Amino acid sequence: MTYKILITDDLSPESLAILNAAKDVTFDVVKGLTAKTLPERIPGYDGLIIRSSVTVTEDVLAAANCLKVIGRAGVGVDNVDVNAASMRGVIVMNTPGANTIAATEHAIALMLSLCRNIPQAHASLKSGKWDRKSFMGTQLYHKTIGIVGLGRIGTRVAIRCRSFGMDVLAYDPYLSDEVAHELKIEPVTLDELLSRSDFISLHAALTPQTEKIINAEAIAKMKKGVRLINVARGALIDEVALVEALRSGKITGAALDVFTEEPLSPDSPLLGLNNVVLTPHLAASTTEAQHDVGVQIVEQIIDALQGRDFRNAINMPIADAEVLQTLRPYLNLAEKVGSLQAQLADEAIQRVEVEVKGTNLENQIKPLTVAILKGLLEAVLHENVNYINAPHLARKRGIVVSQTTGLPTPDYPNLISCRVQWSSGERTVAATLFNTDEPRLVQIDNYFFDIRPEGRILVIGGKDKPGFIGRVGTILGEHNINIAAWRYGRDKPFGNALTFTRVDSDIPDEVMKMLLDFEAVTWIKKVKL
Repeated sequence: MTYKILITDDLSPESLAILNAAKDVTFDVVKGLTAKTLPERIPGYDGLIIRSSVTVTEDVLAAANCLKVIGRAGVGVDNVDVNAASMRGVIVMNTPGANTIAATEHAIALMLSLCRNIPQAHASLKSGKWDRKSFMGTQLYHKTIGIVGLGRIGTRVAIRCRSFGMDVLAYDPYLSDEVAHELKIEPVTLDELLSRSDFISLHAALTPQTEKIINAEAIAKMKKGVRLINVARGALIDEVALVEALRSGKITGAALDVFTEEPLSPDSPLLGLNNVVLTPHLAASTTEAQHDVGVQIVEQIIDALQGRDFRNAINMPIADAEVLQTLRPYLNLAEKVGSLQAQLADEAIQRVEVEVKGTNLENQIKPLTVAILKGLLEAVLHENVNYINAPHLARKRGIVVSQTTGLPTPDYPNLISCRVQWSSGERTVAATLFNTDEPRLVQIDNYFFDIRPEGRILVIGGKDKPGFIGRVGTILGEHNINIAAWRYGRDKPFGNALTFTRVDSDIPDEVMKMLLDFEAVTWIKKVKL
């Protein structure tokens, strides 16, 4: 199979060379696409590589009849409708580490330019003036900087600010005390960071929670004379509130590389202020970063299309190729558990609870749960279900999914257990691998088995009484239905019983009726795994 890739922005020559050398890959570079022309161009492409010039909307995804993966040559993916892509089973990936150093150094450059008025002094000197009095600066030494978001870039900015002799505060909900201690920074609340910082540098991802995190209310909590730096995302700042604060002197100066709308409008009031330093989204614009980001995204896209690796995929439950390879037999088993649950359920499933045990499955609850959902939904839906869209499809159908503990299950070294509930009942299924590669169903509710989850299976619930097995076997034999395997479980002698019968051919409806007419049979289901 040949995979087609559409590229909407410039990539380094080294990146294109990798594509040219790749087996079973063709590509087109088409720049200048718009919201109207991208949907017209995208059909037929398996991969899409973008930067910031296009936005991948629901309309684009609806037109993308072959699209499997979108690669953002950069960190942010706010110009991709990730939820819509996930619903359609499209992988979205970025290159979070490629431009880290470039963005870090640009943040420091902006901060230094801001506190020493370098752009303004340069422009004054170029105009023929020798004006030293108008450009009095301030030192970084012994000042306090507050960093919002301590990811790859924020961490490196913190390290460099420490080397200037600055005190570093950090606001990040995911920052551990151990990391803060190692970096010699002080973790604080956002309000404390705003009130104590002489400089504030933004490095947070853009989410609904962080959009306009710097607004009028936040600015009111800041020190008078604070300086603000942003090389992350323009929408982190309410630009109307920022302009007002710059004019009033509440904020002494701002250095911005990103803006709410890009390109920055010629009418933007930011352009008329003397206490701002502005650059046109240059943080990643170094020769080294452009080389690295292009090479990384091209290699990622090729590997993803060819199924080798899914590193830096932001909407995949498991992206590490080595872990994926090790876990694959358990993922396949989990899919069968989900499929069996869906096929045995009497009504639409409303709740799914998952428990995993064993050293091989430690910390893998998320991908195994997704695998169960994939198997469950594939059994009842006619649309494509995969590891990307399964959780979204489950939510869309109102299925509540949770991790649980303490299910009454047998003792195996590694075990996947799933309990599902519908309006009038529930069922628990457990499965494991023998010898690391032999899948086995080992439990249905209170019945314990050892059966391979494969092929056509007749599941019969009934009463444990003499002649049960013989009568079922006779009916199947009389209709030339060969039994490949038989497993029988009961809760007690002459109590309730459950049989799993693997057969070599489909069972006609009239045979199903004959089996159900047998007085010892209370219910019967056909399952295909």
